[in-house]
Amino acid sequence: MKIAHNATLMRIYVSESARHGREPMSDAIVAALATASLAGVTVFKGIEGYGSHRRVSSANLIDAFVDLPVLLEVVDEDDKVRAFLPVLEAILDDGLVTLERVQTIVYRP
Repeated sequence: MKIAHNATLMRIYVSESARHGREPMSDAIVAALATASLAGVTVFKGIEGYGSHRRVSSANLIDAFVDLPVLLEVVDEDDKVRAFLPVLEAILDDGLVTLERVQTIVYRP
C-alpha cells in the first residue's frame, strides 16, 4: 500500500456543556472547520472522563447533570491545520488541543 503523504492530526477535547455563544462548542468548531475548508472532522462523544476541573463525568452515573467529554479529530496538511489555530483559539475558551504527525494511507474524497 502506498503512503500518500504526511499530514497533521489535530485533536480537540471539549466538554459536552461547552458553548460558543448559544451553540454547542463542537458545532461551532465544525462550522469553522468547514468554512476554513479543512479536509474533514469527526466528532466523538465519550462515555466517561474528566478535564481540568477534575470532576468525573460518566454516562453510567445517575445524575441530573452529566457533562460528557467530546473529542473532535481533524486530519489535513500541516500548514492548513496550523493556519486554523488562531480561529480555534478565538472560539475555544476551555479545552485541550493537540497536534501530531500522521501518515495518511488512503483518502478518497
